[in-house]
Amino acid sequence: MRTRSVRIVVSLAVTLTLVVGVAACGSSGSSSTTTTVPPILPAAESSFGVGFRQVTVKDPAGRRDLSVDVWYPTAKGTTGTVARYALLPTAYIDSTLAVAEAPIADGSFPLIVYSHGSGGQKFIASFMTEALAAKGFVVVAANHTGDTAIDRVANTQAIPDQNDLNRPADVSRLIDDMLARSKATGDVFSGRVDANRIGVVGHSYGGYTAIATTSGHSTPLGSVTPDPRVKAIVAHAPYTLRLTPAELAADKVPTMLIAGTKDITTPTATNAMVAFESITGPPVILAQITGAAHQSFTDVCTYLDQIPKLPDAPAFVVSVVQAQAKEGCGPDFIDYARGLELINILTIAFLKTYVAGEIGYDTYWGVWAAAQPELMVDVRP
Repeated sequence: MRTRSVRIVVSLAVTLTLVVGVAACGSSGSSSTTTTVPPILPAAESSFGVGFRQVTVKDPAGRRDLSVDVWYPTAKGTTGTVARYALLPTAYIDSTLAVAEAPIADGSFPLIVYSHGSGGQKFIASFMTEALAAKGFVVVAANHTGDTAIDRVANTQAIPDQNDLNRPADVSRLIDDMLARSKATGDVFSGRVDANRIGVVGHSYGGYTAIATTSGHSTPLGSVTPDPRVKAIVAHAPYTLRLTPAELAADKVPTMLIAGTKDITTPTATNAMVAFESITGPPVILAQITGAAHQSFTDVCTYLDQIPKLPDAPAFVVSVVQAQAKEGCGPDFIDYARGLELINILTIAFLKTYVAGEIGYDTYWGVWAAAQPELMVDVRP
């Protein structure tokens, strides 16, 4: 199928409402309709505040309990203790937006599961998980036990075939847990999660995780069964080499792939592009961000700025952050804040459309375009 390419630049003007007028003429006169494109405001200016909680999802077999972070909408203006994202007790970043243990807002909200990359951590994309909560989503993210930063330090990593199975299973366990909490009486999330509006977002190996959750995948150790509850997925700088073309083609939900032109860890040509050409969707969208690299999709550049300022931060943590920062931080790459803005806009617009079921957001990757060539978007409708 032919693709259409649209070169899109997203500037701070996205905080404005775009109006498209359509006129229709007939023999008895004329009429006009106006379609309002919903603005995607910065998280701090959104309709909701952001709450943050930590929960544990128990494994009945006692093998892989999951440590889970949850971001969720709160009433605007809710105050309290700020959320803290701790790499270690002495190495942490405090949120500028999320409030720990805040009460959740009234309503039933779509659910998004976030999957971190290999050797990552559950809160490594708080720039996005907070923004999604501010837009009316409940967002959950687990440490994928066996494939976290701590596992690398402790040399407790699982083998790739096992991680291939664990990761999508973790996503389904998170969905099970949040739906059970929503059905329960007296839980903080009682009645707050919509079982019919569920999506997955993942970075790097988390991109594999998102796709495998909807496509299925087989390894010598077993197979992943697609989770039919997931309505749409977004993969950031996805690692897709472990999925066969047939498995990719089995992904039949709306899919957005966002990649960076300077990514050398999961190069677009051998990962996102292959997935774009194989995934069924529809639609399937590939957005390439000029100058973005692998860590442009995480909080690593924020860590680079903040962690060295913590007097008790272990030297090995600082060195790891500095090493990771070479793939996305500094003058050789897209301005970090600008890249995060683009990632959030595209991700939110897609999930608003295909998970939340709201209209008008498709403009952000379709007909809507601006003058600066920071994005190239290919769409297979």
